[in-house]
Amino acid sequence: MVEAIAQRQLAPEQIEAFYHNEFVEDQVRDFRQLLEDSGTQGVIVDIGGGCGFFAKRLADAAGRHTRVIDMDPKSVETCQQLGVEARRGDALAPVIEGDEDVACFNLILHHLVGRTERETRRLQIAAVAAWRGRARRIFVNEYIYESFLGNASGRLIFAITSSSVLSFLGRQVGRVIPAFRANTFGVGVRFRARDEWVRLFAEAGYRVTSMTEGEPEPISPPLRTLLIKTIRRDSFVLETTQTTGRSSN
Repeated sequence: MVEAIAQRQLAPEQIEAFYHNEFVEDQVRDFRQLLEDSGTQGVIVDIGGGCGFFAKRLADAAGRHTRVIDMDPKSVETCQQLGVEARRGDALAPVIEGDEDVACFNLILHHLVGRTERETRRLQIAAVAAWRGRARRIFVNEYIYESFLGNASGRLIFAITSSSVLSFLGRQVGRVIPAFRANTFGVGVRFRARDEWVRLFAEAGYRVTSMTEGEPEPISPPLRTLLIKTIRRDSFVLETTQTTGRSSN
């Protein structure tokens, strides 16, 4: 666990905005495409798996034993009501039970944020690195934000959503321009370009062994002011490298 860094967390009413199964079918499709024929055995753990929609769908579709680890007690309760095994736990210090085969991060890494970019990067690396030697593979489904100027878009969005002043202004603008509404105002969210995620995985001690590229999503003209070129959801399978990379800013 990264003890020296405080993870910034969404309020309960902000978390409730994620009680949906909007992207589950795509995530299950990608998981099965990338991992179904790879000899996976044991439990598939969904870190930050929320209400268990992915875990339930994967268990039904592929007959796999799934488990959710999530910090939100209401989400864990919903999992149990769906018949999904669930535990309350922290993505940075998950309880390892020894039967895990694949650890999944479905649209969750971008929510692991600290006060600064450096802290945020360390948190995201730590969450992935926590499974070294404990799960054979990692499956990641993540937002990809490609920019017209370097990798500026993700940094701009983080700067706005993590600042109390800029978040206040963003809320006011969002009342007039719906495209600027965000349920992460005041806490922060750190999207990344694909090359940024790949480098982060390498610093956590993992290499990408296979991946799928998602379809580009519509981008409204107002969002283009944040230098966003492409938004999509890609999936990655990670396996450990021989040596763990060194974390950097």
